[in-house]
Amino acid sequence: MNATAADTRATPPLRTLNPNPRRAYEIRVTLANAPGPFEVVEGTAQFDVINAAQCGKIQPLSGAVPTIASHEPFALSRVSDTEYVGTIHTDAILDQDYYGRGVCRWALTEARVRLRAHAGQAGTRFVAGLPAQQIIAAGSKTRYFWKGYYPSYEQREFGDFGSEHLQAVSADKRDEFFTITLTARETTP
Repeated sequence: MNATAADTRATPPLRTLNPNPRRAYEIRVTLANAPGPFEVVEGTAQFDVINAAQCGKIQPLSGAVPTIASHEPFALSRVSDTEYVGTIHTDAILDQDYYGRGVCRWALTEARVRLRAHAGQAGTRFVAGLPAQQIIAAGSKTRYFWKGYYPSYEQREFGDFGSEHLQAVSADKRDEFFTITLTARETTP
């Protein structure tokens, strides 16, 4: 019997969310010199199973074990025109034995934000991330984005992941960029 799209949608996710997470981190998004407003500001926390080779489902033909990952959305609340804040939990997913091969251990990989000028329209997705190590260390990370991609690039979907620095950009062109800075700090659940 072949699986249909409806069967796929009805399949529950592999992971189980922790009903009582304890390790909370505030993620603050700060925009500087943005070319205009953003109607869509979304957050996602990526979790990966760190021992998938020992606990994951073995592929019958190759014997390989694919990566096991989950992308959990988190809400970002508008603080001002240039600032948003949300909370993630590093223990958001429960460790479990999914395939009878041992307990799969989940770990936070990264928190990401995605901003778009308009909801429901094609346009540039400006994406910035903060790795788990920097989240736990209460760190921050700034990405630079060219304003020319706002609100869209050639009227189509386009993902811009920005640049870490502007060293290759001449000083007289640096005002053509805006920044997205993600900052983390531990907080209470």
